[in-house]
Amino acid sequence: MKLHCYNRLVRASLLLNSLACQVEREQKKVLGDLEIVEVMCTFIQTKLKNKVCDELLKGFSDKGELLRNMMDLMANIAEVQKLWQNLMNEEYVTVFTIFLESKKDGIEVRYNAAGVLSHLLSDGEEAWRVESPNRDEVIWRIVQAIQRWPLESQRNINYRSFGPILNLVRCFRSHASQYWAVWALCNLTKVYPDKYIKLLKEEGGLEILRKVMRDPRPITAIQELAKQVIDRVQMPVEASEEIND
Repeated sequence: MKLHCYNRLVRASLLLNSLACQVEREQKKVLGDLEIVEVMCTFIQTKLKNKVCDELLKGFSDKGELLRNMMDLMANIAEVQKLWQNLMNEEYVTVFTIFLESKKDGIEVRYNAAGVLSHLLSDGEEAWRVESPNRDEVIWRIVQAIQRWPLESQRNINYRSFGPILNLVRCFRSHASQYWAVWALCNLTKVYPDKYIKLLKEEGGLEILRKVMRDPRPITAIQELAKQVIDRVQMPVEASEEIND
């Protein structure tokens, strides 16, 4: 009987996880109102306490997949401005900064760590409350990390909107945040042009990048990446197909 109930719980949990990954913002809010997240967190805490690793809880700290999934979720959280104050503490910022050097799972962990920090940095100097690592150090380490990422990196990611990224493209208060956002657009439109060039056009990203190109404030690396994206989007379809072949 206990095994039967457990199996039903596992199936229900996996279904909820799949549902949460697919539904839109308002539908996700409904899941939140039902306190499903709180129930699942309690369930996971119990498993961690008992050191149980199964198909529901996919690994522990030495598992690259778990780390990637956790950072995917943290990246989603960091897109919500009112939650930034909850992430702005020394413990979190230190961990995210360390993850900039992670070698697990391609660049996904590094990319998401940089994304989380980029959102926090975008709030300006006055909002940065962490003494160590300080804001200048975090900016420097993000820039150094991005410079090592191959633009051809394959991604395990699915953007339905570029809204949060485009907000950072407009961010002149933190060149690290702007650098991360423009790199993301350059990578996604290069590796997955069929999907993301269309999305970028639909959301007005081309004009935002043109404004970045006309502005004297961005660093050279940002200007160069922005130009790559603009050129790629404006490229005739025939030429684009020849390059992809």
